[in-house]
Amino acid sequence: MNNVILSPIDKGQLINEIAEAIVNKLSKVSNPTIPEEEFIKIPEVMKLLGRSRTTINNWRKEGFLKEHMINSSVYFKKSEVLNAGRQRNPRKK
Repeated sequence: MNNVILSPIDKGQLINEIAEAIVNKLSKVSNPTIPEEEFIKIPEVMKLLGRSRTTINNWRKEGFLKEHMINSSVYFKKSEVLNAGRQRNPRKK
């Protein structure tokens, strides 16, 4: 079989460019971007869980809800709050 390439670049450079394009495409497929975690404040936690501020503060002190301090304000990860709500209020069958 003849190695005929209809391109102004040489064979080695063409192979390198194809390899780089494949690696670039595969890295995007195999490493999908992870969505950034959403942080919420106490009033939103109260609304999500249907609990009072006192209950939320008690759960913070017990370590049941993990707080995150950002610029001297208290925030919670929404995913952690939802998990905590499921643990405290398991669905009855």
